[in-house]
Amino acid sequence: MAPESPTSTTKKGHRIGSYYTVESLEQSQWTYLCRFLDFVKANFDGAVFPSEGFSSIGVVVRDDAGNFIAGLSKRIPDILAPDVAETNAAKFATKLLVELGYSNVALEGDNLKIVKKLQQYDFDDLACGMVIDDVLQLLRNFTKWEAIWISRSLNGAAHSFARNACTALVDHLWNHSPPSFVLFALQADLLPS
Repeated sequence: MAPESPTSTTKKGHRIGSYYTVESLEQSQWTYLCRFLDFVKANFDGAVFPSEGFSSIGVVVRDDAGNFIAGLSKRIPDILAPDVAETNAAKFATKLLVELGYSNVALEGDNLKIVKKLQQYDFDDLACGMVIDDVLQLLRNFTKWEAIWISRSLNGAAHSFARNACTALVDHLWNHSPPSFVLFALQADLLPS
């Protein structure tokens, strides 16, 4: 069964659709939603490595059929709070979507607190507030955007990119062709949980 089409609302000059905070959308529902609205999605995740003194972020961008468009692994020094790492992951995912030139986008993350802050335009948080505000400013570049919470089991590819930054010596962006370390996670994320 296909999901209902999102209703549009206007808030702070943004045209956005209704957001979903369900356990997860089945892939067939997500594909329908993307095709109906011509969306691309960026999954984001953060990982913290306290003994190393940094966090890392991972981003994977896919088209409406689930095909790989881009992936990002990046270290962020001196960030050791998980919520701050996740918020930075959302920021870099949004920056990547702006650079790629898409107009209808969805941000998917497994940190419900951060996703709700984006959905509710809530940047009243001492630890994450300024970065949330940065993300919301970047989102003004899009015609339509969604912030969607997904279960951890459907965010494996973004997590793999974040973990890769722990051992990589430099930040890395992949375009069109995913690295071998993420192939299994890319497939697994497409399977219904």
